[in-house]
Amino acid sequence: MSLSLKLRQGLISLLLFAFLLPGSFIAIERAFYTQLVTNTEQKLEVHLYAILSEIQVSADKVQLSNVALAPDFSRPNSGLSAFITNESDVLWQSDSSITQQFEPELLQLLPGKSDFRADMQYGQKYWVLSIALLFDQGDSTIPLTVHVVQSDHLLNTPHQSFLRTLIRWYLGIALVLLLVMLLAYRWTTRPLSMLDHEIRRVESGKQEQLTGKYPTELMALKEDLNLLLASQNRQKQRYRHHLSDLAHALKTPLAVLNTSPLSEQPELKEQLDRISAMIDHQLKRASSSGQDVWKKQIPLQPLLDKMINALGKIYQHKGCHIVVDCPEDTAFKGDETDMMEILGNLLDNACKACQQQVRLQVSPQPFTLVVEDDGPGIPSARRQQLFQRGTRLDTYKEGHGVGLSIVAELVSSYNGDLEVGDSELGGARFQVRFPDL
Repeated sequence: MSLSLKLRQGLISLLLFAFLLPGSFIAIERAFYTQLVTNTEQKLEVHLYAILSEIQVSADKVQLSNVALAPDFSRPNSGLSAFITNESDVLWQSDSSITQQFEPELLQLLPGKSDFRADMQYGQKYWVLSIALLFDQGDSTIPLTVHVVQSDHLLNTPHQSFLRTLIRWYLGIALVLLLVMLLAYRWTTRPLSMLDHEIRRVESGKQEQLTGKYPTELMALKEDLNLLLASQNRQKQRYRHHLSDLAHALKTPLAVLNTSPLSEQPELKEQLDRISAMIDHQLKRASSSGQDVWKKQIPLQPLLDKMINALGKIYQHKGCHIVVDCPEDTAFKGDETDMMEILGNLLDNACKACQQQVRLQVSPQPFTLVVEDDGPGIPSARRQQLFQRGTRLDTYKEGHGVGLSIVAELVSSYNGDLEVGDSELGGARFQVRFPDL
């Protein structure tokens, strides 16, 4: 399925809006969180060196002077605590750890090595920086491990605050960006809408050429379309003029022949009538707009009113009743003369054949005409002969047997189809369908 240019641009804009904005939001949030974790590690490292500078070991006991330690290590629920352990026990812990449900792991780290990690205990998350060292005490060394612990809420609080601020900013950015995208979409697609509108006006016959101002990319298309329109109109007019001249040239000697005494002979009169009918047929065919690239929108109801009124007067002696079912605002995308010829022939034949009732139904999508009557109908074996020029299946005196052949050629010129069947009224049913209109 081919998507319109407007829909393609709209989909691309929506995809960019849907992926780039959330993607950039996630990237900024992750970068900020990573920076918070890095800052937490650096902060714990500062506290760790402060603790190392205060450690005093005597008789397997560890003491700290607390001179260089931060006040948070002495304040309960501060979220910051420290522990000093050996290979089997906790030798020292800060006062702030009393209300903290954290038990340091007795790690087996190599001396001088440090470890920064996230640790989950009792449903709480902690950030822990540990370092192993050998404390020199005379002729012996004591292995110690110092742990500095921070509760995750100290990291999570600024993270949540940043998220709320970031969300507010991104909502504002999203609204502004959406407005800019809508304006940009309207601005960039407006020339296409203008071109489409002008083409529709040309099709409906409201203007003859494209006159709008368009971007450079569409100017060449506009000029080519105008050249095509002008060339088609010139060619069509030239073609009609030549045929009109030819018809007039033929009608003059034909009129002379009709006034001759020889024209009273039945055989000659029939041939002269056939020649006259053929001239009229070819003129009507030449004036057909079925092959036009640009077709007008012809309102159907006014044509029907005129035609029904005329047929009612012609067949008043039969008491012919014509029922019309046509939705309002139905239009024929073609030439008015062509529609008059199609409807005129079909309705006239139906009125000739009917007992009293003729029915016309019109459907706009696809444009379909159905003409029915309550006459004797047409045998299925002879229906194909109807559209052969000069063939008549009726016994009426009027006409030369070319009416339905004209209808068939006009319908074919619009890429339509004509079907003959049996009507519910008892007579014939003619259906003309234009799938492209």
